[in-house]
This record gives sequence, structure tokens and C-alpha cells, in this order.
Amino acid sequence: MEKGGHDPDVDPGKGGFGHAVLRNAMLQTIKRINHFIAKIADHDGEEIDTRCLLNFAVTDGHSVVCTRYVSSTTDEAASLYFSSGTSWKQEGPKGHYKMERRDKGADIVLVASEPLTFERDNWVTVPTNSTLTIHKQTVMIHPIIDQYYNESPSYTRSSGFAVSKGLVSNAPGLTTTLAPAKSGGITPDVDESSEVGKQAVSNARLEAVQRKVADGGCVRLRV
Repeated sequence: MEKGGHDPDVDPGKGGFGHAVLRNAMLQTIKRINHFIAKIADHDGEEIDTRCLLNFAVTDGHSVVCTRYVSSTTDEAASLYFSSGTSWKQEGPKGHYKMERRDKGADIVLVASEPLTFERDNWVTVPTNSTLTIHKQTVMIHPIIDQYYNESPSYTRSSGFAVSKGLVSNAPGLTTTLAPAKSGGITPDVDESSEVGKQAVSNARLEAVQRKVADGGCVRLRV
């Protein structure tokens, strides 16, 4: 933050530092970590596993930026998911909660390393080596473009490294075709009033997110 001209110890005022400033600070942090690790490996002179799983989160009280990142061209990062809706309520046995989505708007956005409910279809996977930004209930996903980035949408990574650390959770679900919304968001071409439609809304985003991020673009979701 300080290197970017922003003092983290000073109240940024109304609106906070801004999500772009927070995102850049996270990117610079990852860049510095990669630089330090590269120097260690070069200095030691022997083969060392320098892969790092770097899932971070930072907020200024107005925006939230999370990263899902691994310093590898062949491995998946530790898992990261988000879910959005209009209410988060207890349903069924004590401790069981459900995200409700009564309309296209959202009052709640949850981010977690794994789905927190049994309705796993309501959770969207954040792509490997990406940032997730939440600002005014809008979710934006940007690719982290560096030496570990691959622009091919068909490129696959191994989950073995993250699994060995106990940091991967799989959440299978439905997919569907998405159509661009006039407002610039993403809307599914399905009947959202049906149960299948409601479940497909969140899961369908994953396919579009992965395709867009693979192309090096930012995905902005109306949640």
C-alpha cells in the first residue's frame, strides 16, 4: 500500500481506498513473494519445491479483494468459492444454513474455501490464479497474469498438490449457457423461477467465468 502511495494507517475516508488499490496491493504482494522464493531457490543451488498456495483476503471496510493463486503452471490453487443471495437463514437442523435468492439482486456475498451449505450448486468456483473483488455487492473476477498464467481456455491443471495439503474441495453442479445481460452483467438463459433454474444460475456462472478469465479478461457479475 505504501509503495503505491497509500498509507494503510490513515483513514481513507468515505469509500475507502478503492477496490483497484486493494487489488493492486495484493498483486504486488504476490509478486514480491514470488521474487523472494526465486532468490532462495537460486541461492541454495539444489532442487527445491518452491510452489506456494497463496489464498489471501483484504478489506478496507468498503471493498473486499480475495486471491486464489498458486506459483505453478501445472497445479490447481487451493479451492475458493463464493455464493450470493438475498438472505442467509437457518433451515433444518441447528447449524444448517441456506442461501436464498428471491430475485436477481443480492444483499449477501459469502466467500469460503469450500461450500458451507448442502446446496453446493449455489456455490461458484473462483478460477485458479484469479482475484475476486466485491464492491457494492458487485462481484468482479480478474485473472492474475504473470509467469504462471495460461491463456488457453482448454488448459487443465492437476489438483494433486493442493489435495496433498488438504486444501481442495470439489463442488459438482449444473451448468447452462449464459447470455450477456443488457446491463453488462451475466444472466442465464433458463427459467430462474424453477428449482433447477435457481440452482443453475450460480453454477452456470462458473463456465462463463472460466472462459472469460482464460481469455485474460475481467468478469463482472451482477449478484
